[in-house]
Amino acid sequence: MNDIVVDLDLGTPEEQALWEMAVDFFVGLLDSGESVSELDAPDMMVRTAFKPNGRICKQLIFQDRTWAEAFLDFWEEQKLQAAAA
Repeated sequence: MNDIVVDLDLGTPEEQALWEMAVDFFVGLLDSGESVSELDAPDMMVRTAFKPNGRICKQLIFQDRTWAEAFLDFWEEQKLQAAAA
């Protein structure tokens, strides 16, 4: 099984804060048991990585492409909502 690695280049402190809230909320939704059963919950790891230019980025590592895509959709929605506010 291959890991699905999602690289997110968070350019501003505001985007970093939004990302942290989005990850917490996404995991909270899954943990609440309302959206998925315990057997369906994704394996997800978050780590800090460095780009070749020295910039810090975040990596989310999933075991399943479906969950990676679900998080990316959720993340894009969160960014749109923050921009509209």
